[in-house]
Amino acid sequence: MVKQAEVISLPESAEHHDHNHHQLVFGLEGATEFDIAGHTKPVGSGIGCLLPCSTDHAFRGMGDNSIVVLNLAPINPDQLLQPRIDALFNQSRFIHCSSELQVLIAALSREMQKNPNDSLLQSACSNAIVCALQRHLDQQLAGYHRVRLPGKINMDVIDNYITLHLERKIRVSELAGLVFLSSSQFFDRFRLQTGMTPQQYILNKRLKGAQDALTLTDDPLIEIAGRFGFTNQSALTRAFTQHLNISPARYRKSPPSASQT
Repeated sequence: MVKQAEVISLPESAEHHDHNHHQLVFGLEGATEFDIAGHTKPVGSGIGCLLPCSTDHAFRGMGDNSIVVLNLAPINPDQLLQPRIDALFNQSRFIHCSSELQVLIAALSREMQKNPNDSLLQSACSNAIVCALQRHLDQQLAGYHRVRLPGKINMDVIDNYITLHLERKIRVSELAGLVFLSSSQFFDRFRLQTGMTPQQYILNKRLKGAQDALTLTDDPLIEIAGRFGFTNQSALTRAFTQHLNISPARYRKSPPSASQT
């Protein structure tokens, strides 16, 4: 019998299948990759995918990983839940979650993982995620149409996502998906709007975060480097020296004044 909800890890060897139930997948930790109808995307923290029944899809894990999987019958006995399921699974797609939704999914996933045999809890957590996601997507679409101007990127959405994922590599395709653009369209509009490339913009965010950490904490440089997406302490030092003309150690001892930064 297929569980309604479970937290699992995917193997590194690629697999593919389809099934006669809807499936909702969210990344929790590490990295995985899903291919839906020829479109391959990473599914990690903050990213998920919706798979209507009979959708052929391939998937694999990349190192240590965990995902939460919800398996939902196309016809649900709960008449209040059925319209939400129909709205969510009208097509296969990848989705990006707000920070609030990520926190909710992570919390409910921990409860499901601690109590894997409590079917009532699994069902309650699954239903809560479905309802929250459907509401989130409705609000995301409404907000996009409300604030979107021709050729204008909603930078609040971009900034929130970057801040949430500064500790890892952020792909341009991820940011483009947040505002419903192709990678090339996003790159061109972003550079026109901000005066820099997406990767330059992300680097500035990393450096600003590291500057604040150096000023406000006594955390070791290697820890700060990892927190803000630098591969190691040397990478942090190179970035500081190249872009700020000062090493992290010297910056910590004598940070420039606000007018200088």
